[in-house]
Amino acid sequence: QKIYVDRQFFASYEDQVQALTDSKTVYIGNLSFYTTEAQIVELCSRTGPVKKVIMGLNRHTKEPCGFCFVEHYSSEAALDTVSRITGLVLDDRPLRAELDFGFRDGRQYGRGQSG
Repeated sequence: QKIYVDRQFFASYEDQVQALTDSKTVYIGNLSFYTTEAQIVELCSRTGPVKKVIMGLNRHTKEPCGFCFVEHYSSEAALDTVSRITGLVLDDRPLRAELDFGFRDGRQYGRGQSG
C-alpha cells in the first residue's frame, strides 16, 4: 500500500499515518479530463456505497484536471476500492488509487495545467 506524504497538513509522517489508519477517503489519479463523476460513482460503488465524490479542478478554469477524491461510508470499502481499481483502465487510462487522509477544502484544485 502506497502512502502519499502531505507535509502541508501534517506536522510529521507519523501523524499522517495515524490519519490514514481509519481513512474512508480514496485519492484516484490519472483520470481522463473527460471522466465524469457518475463514472467514478459507478466504479467505486462496487465496493460499497459512495458518500461523496470531489472531482479535481483546474484552479483557474474550474475544469476537471485528472484526479478525484472518493469518500466511502467505511474504511473497509475504501481499502477495497484501492485494491480493486489500482491499475484498472478507465477511458483508456490506467488508474492510480491510494488511501487519502480525507478531503479538506482547497485540495480539489490541481497544482498546474494537468493536476
